[in-house]
Amino acid sequence: MRRHTLLDHEQRIEAAVRYLAAHLDERIDLRDLADHVCLSRFHFHRVFQALLGETVGELHRRLRLERAAERLRSTRVPITEVAFEAGYATHEAFIRAFRAAFGYAPSTLRRRLTYDGRLPTRNGVHYGGELEIQFVAQEGEIRMEVEIREAPPRKAVCMAHSGPYFMIGRTFGALGAWLGETRTETGRGVALYYDDPSTTPADELRSDAGAFVADGFETADPRVHVVNVPGGAFAVGTHHGPYDGLPAAWDEMRKWINASGRAYRDAPSFEVYLNNCMDTAPADLLTELYVPVQ
Repeated sequence: MRRHTLLDHEQRIEAAVRYLAAHLDERIDLRDLADHVCLSRFHFHRVFQALLGETVGELHRRLRLERAAERLRSTRVPITEVAFEAGYATHEAFIRAFRAAFGYAPSTLRRRLTYDGRLPTRNGVHYGGELEIQFVAQEGEIRMEVEIREAPPRKAVCMAHSGPYFMIGRTFGALGAWLGETRTETGRGVALYYDDPSTTPADELRSDAGAFVADGFETADPRVHVVNVPGGAFAVGTHHGPYDGLPAAWDEMRKWINASGRAYRDAPSFEVYLNNCMDTAPADLLTELYVPVQ
């Protein structure tokens, strides 16, 4: 696609997204939406999905589910009412869709008040707040720069997290409180992932929220455990930006490894956080992704 054509399409698709986000309670007609942004009805659906990584229907449903999660977190509105507002005709259909997206039933998520309700996405579009669109890589395109590094074995103090990987932030919050309470000196934060999310049910995924510690570190506190992070060869890429873009970054890593012909090594993949989300703007966050390879 020529650059000026791509820019024109991006501007039109951004206008479509803004319209959709402002009319969540309306039935979205693809023909009307294409006409609204003056784009051919024939091309609109294809261009929308290519630039955002979601169809119009998928984006519309996700934003409604994110709004539902926000309602559950911040209000006492009955779950049935939240379900109807999200566009579901029955309570049961809403629960199925909600569990498939978040890995938990609405009543369970309502008790997890620290979770902001955002679902992972490649395009950065979420319910509420400022609309910031990140257009996705085109088919076969690899944007992330990846290098092979030899990493030394390290130790990390961790708290176990079970459930969807994108909810690990709440476990990092608990770990941060523990570190503050015990005044433990640590290095950078690290998240270790032990299961394949494409083959493991979301509520059965296992991971660790941790921070690197000195080689001689020990603790008997049952709230945490020490993990020996293996060394060796890793494919390493850096993700620039908000954490909700990490799933797309992991997709980039997989594409790079498949294209490189490298084989995976039997060890956990992990993320290393180069700066702190507590004092760094989302756009300036830097996260290194490590995939063990042979």
